[in-house]
Amino acid sequence: MTEQIIQLESGPITANAAGIYRGIPYAAPPVKDLRWRPPQPVAPWTRPRPCQKFGPVCPQLNYQGAMHEDCLFLNIWTPNKSRGPKLPVMVWIHGGAFVSGSGSDELYDGAALARQGVVVVTFNYRLGALGFLAHPLLSAESPDNVSGNYGLLDQVAALKWVQRHIDKFGGDPDKVTIFGQSAGAASVSLLLVNPLAQGMFQAAIAQSPVMVGSLRPLRREELGVVPAETVGTRLVQELGIAPDSDVLSALRQTPWKKIEAASAQLQTELGVEVLQGVCTPTVDGYLVPDHPVTLFARGRRHQVPLIVGVTTNESTMFLPRMISSMTGPEEYRQYLHTAFGKEAQKVFELLPVKSKAELWRRLDQLITAKWFGAWAFFMASTVQNQQQTWFYRFTRHIPQWAAQVLAADSGQGQLPHEKLGACHGADLFYVFGFTKLLLGFFCRDWALSGKIMAYWTNFAKSGHPNGGDLPKWPACGAKEPHPYLEIGRELKTRSSLEVELYQIIAKPWLKSAY
Repeated sequence: MTEQIIQLESGPITANAAGIYRGIPYAAPPVKDLRWRPPQPVAPWTRPRPCQKFGPVCPQLNYQGAMHEDCLFLNIWTPNKSRGPKLPVMVWIHGGAFVSGSGSDELYDGAALARQGVVVVTFNYRLGALGFLAHPLLSAESPDNVSGNYGLLDQVAALKWVQRHIDKFGGDPDKVTIFGQSAGAASVSLLLVNPLAQGMFQAAIAQSPVMVGSLRPLRREELGVVPAETVGTRLVQELGIAPDSDVLSALRQTPWKKIEAASAQLQTELGVEVLQGVCTPTVDGYLVPDHPVTLFARGRRHQVPLIVGVTTNESTMFLPRMISSMTGPEEYRQYLHTAFGKEAQKVFELLPVKSKAELWRRLDQLITAKWFGAWAFFMASTVQNQQQTWFYRFTRHIPQWAAQVLAADSGQGQLPHEKLGACHGADLFYVFGFTKLLLGFFCRDWALSGKIMAYWTNFAKSGHPNGGDLPKWPACGAKEPHPYLEIGRELKTRSSLEVELYQIIAKPWLKSAY
């Protein structure tokens, strides 16, 4: 039997009877002189590539699998079907605080979603200092006079690849939905304001997006946030590279582990608010023309249908880094004063703490709102067409074994299950149908996962999540005040959320966005 071939612009790959393709290069290896440069075209090949194995993940600390700077690969899942109309495409952007994660994580297996009648794409993008280092010399060698955001440029390159090639896999390049969680949802936010991404997607889903407190200005300190180029200069000093030497040549020859270790050493000194990120996405005036708060408020975003939402207990994964046995009501009040100034008393009235026993729950509510909920609500409330925006809140507590997987991945170890709640990332198991019996999922979880996948894929197909026998999910422009879908043991329409708290948090953003 003659081997079937799919011809890409860069070369042939072997067709897969199961419709699954792993490790397709979408850009040249960003190594040596291509380190800290925009992604370049793939070098052509002539012999068919099997594309059966995932490519290496992008370099990151505390990962045990195959890693390499040659990491710009994508993966595709297609449903088994006879020839017919082109299918909607869902492009997944993984999370991991812009320092970890990959498109090949087992949790992101696209097979279950693909069976719903879509083509699923996942990919890697550069992380940490390799993906987001800015430096005056890097900016000077750039034709756009900017640096950093190489990981964001990788995301654009992956979307360009989808536009040029996905039809060969049965996908419709004119019906692309981007979706992501955590840093992946922040990436969705940034793609919504990225001029280079114009026309590359027609819908977006942001699951637990984080934004304010995670970005840097490029050159000048703003609102007390150290600019990205200054961070890069400080990193060069930490590495011991002499300023009168060929700094960029030395940087490009330095082993990545040494660079990432030096970056980690600067967390306490230079880390941004959210998870003390050192090399993070940058408001560079090019890929990110202005702070997303300003752009969303002015309606300067790609006008596509949007689903956005949060879990109930986003912050429980991160609270152990912020709380100690010494933290009590007085420290809580001090934090409120530092974080909210004149609004501190209003926040305390909404989330009072009178004893240590209340502290974990209140801090969870506060940080969940401050890092995730307020930005998600801001995104939804500033969309021009409220009839094309849907908000959700995921409230289901996942089984203990699944929660332990998330806690271990976050570097937190084994937190008590009762403290995690509907934690950051809990929705991922249901979105991807990764509800394995061995992780503690059972019949009710399988049914809920099927409904969530139906909402998500309906949205990719029509720009609207409703359809079939699913409970109706009202858009943000419905008559109810701030309607949203509660995704828990059941699916229910609710209203209002913590709107007052969100508004207090967002109130100073237009003057103090970072």
